[in-house]
Amino acid sequence: MKLVRIRQVKKEIRVLGLAAEPLDGSYVCVGVVYRGRLGLDGVLCCSSSSRDLTGAAASMIRDSAHFNQIRVIAVDMDRLPPGASIELDALASGTGKPVLGLTRAGGELDERYMFLWRGFKVTSMGLGRGDVERVLDTCSVEGFPEALRVASLVAEEFPGTGLHKV
Repeated sequence: MKLVRIRQVKKEIRVLGLAAEPLDGSYVCVGVVYRGRLGLDGVLCCSSSSRDLTGAAASMIRDSAHFNQIRVIAVDMDRLPPGASIELDALASGTGKPVLGLTRAGGELDERYMFLWRGFKVTSMGLGRGDVERVLDTCSVEGFPEALRVASLVAEEFPGTGLHKV
């Protein structure tokens, strides 16, 4: 995906945080649309029997009523279930939206599209470093994007709810 430029990062920028959890032999993927760090706009959900959640997540996002308002997609790569994966470049090209992958700092750093931000290694598909830092600073509370925190909380509740189809 070619680089997108965000001229002005408003305090109400819509960021979609993605989280996943295993559920009855498949995976549930939860997307939370958060307005900066100010409030929750919507919750998206899909399930996938495949370990690669990229296609299901891209379809969920494209079919969402929030699609046109979402400016950036963020994924906490450390919180994906063991064996599950989301390919950031495929998600970016499948949705046409910039995608950020956050992992705890450590390991190799490919400076073409990775950098460190507040103890996280950020992989950016579609945004330059300056834009990514402004977006993350705008949507974060206590150094972590609020959309990702809430998406993880919602996804963690699925295994205990007894839901079988989402």
